[in-house]
Amino acid sequence: MRTALLVLALGGANAISAPRTKTALQLRGGGLDDLDVVQVGAAALGAAGLNQWISPKASFEIYGVTKTDASALALRRGVGAWQLGLAYLLTAENPLAASLFTAAASLLAIVPNCEAFDAPKEPILAWIALLVALGTKSSDISPWVGAGLYLGNGVMSYFFTEETLKMYGCTGKKGLSKLGVATQKLTGAMMLFTGAFLAALAAGKEPLEAFGITAALICAHVAIFVFHGAPDDYNKLPLAWLALFGGLAFKALN
Repeated sequence: MRTALLVLALGGANAISAPRTKTALQLRGGGLDDLDVVQVGAAALGAAGLNQWISPKASFEIYGVTKTDASALALRRGVGAWQLGLAYLLTAENPLAASLFTAAASLLAIVPNCEAFDAPKEPILAWIALLVALGTKSSDISPWVGAGLYLGNGVMSYFFTEETLKMYGCTGKKGLSKLGVATQKLTGAMMLFTGAFLAALAAGKEPLEAFGITAALICAHVAIFVFHGAPDDYNKLPLAWLALFGGLAFKALN
């Protein structure tokens, strides 16, 4: 079953990485090699994100985590939703214009998570309405709006994880587990990666360089997670992400 899910995830990630064409990258100063670098990163993120969203329990087991709770599983789907959003934006024709609708789609995908905590859905629905409204005006507002919203919410979820979950009523009857908090922190990291990518584009960076910056941040996060913040039952497989995105960051920035 797990193998089948991974095959499906890989296929889905390949589809996600399709929208940006070779011509589009060449118009921005890139070429086929650049396209390969971005597509590899987007495919890896998309595959893992799809697996997390479809089967959070299996996605934990890959990393050696066999003891999970309902809250951690629900939050794992949240990681998958935001990770799929990042994978899409890395390959979108116009990431800045698509960012607000993409955030709305990620939130829509995690609305059912509220039920695992018996939390109100209205705050998330309000966010979706706001993002859609802003998205319809994307040509009239600053490109920094999307980047700022991703970064601001990413800071909250990454650095103030428990406070953020409690603010949205996501504590559950049994409270927050260490695994659940670590999982929500990863959601914050996905928002920060996406925000950094969008901020680099808004600052005038080429898409390849913006991807390289994002890949470097992913490496930094993985290193911190593995050596300083991972729950005890995690294995060292996350180091594979460090190796992959380290290589992609080097190629993209050089």
